[in-house]
Amino acid sequence: MTQNPHKSEENSDSDEPPDCNRQLTSCETIEDGTEAFMQWMGSPDKKSLTSDNQIVLIRFVNDVHAVLYDTSLSKEVEVKLASGIPYCNYCKSDDCAHIGFTICVEQLVRHGHIGNDETVEEIINS
Repeated sequence: MTQNPHKSEENSDSDEPPDCNRQLTSCETIEDGTEAFMQWMGSPDKKSLTSDNQIVLIRFVNDVHAVLYDTSLSKEVEVKLASGIPYCNYCKSDDCAHIGFTICVEQLVRHGHIGNDETVEEIINS
């Protein structure tokens, strides 16, 4: 495993994409994001940022954006939705794990609250 010598975990820019040379226990593909969502849904503590969940939902505004917390990166990650199409501002991608997780959340909350800020409790109990 190699690490980028120019990237510090403490001082890394939140817009900087993850270091491709570093092996993380994090998820990377859309499928990994779907698995992380299923793990999060089955978690007894969906708000814990130190849990075994790889990704935790912080906030979701349907059809606008999602704020996630990636526990392997120890960072908040924002996924913007433009006309329902998600784009990860951290990975600068439309096919990362954060996208897979967001798609699952979006499918879960498709209950007519377009544009409303959804709390984690509202999403889970919907």
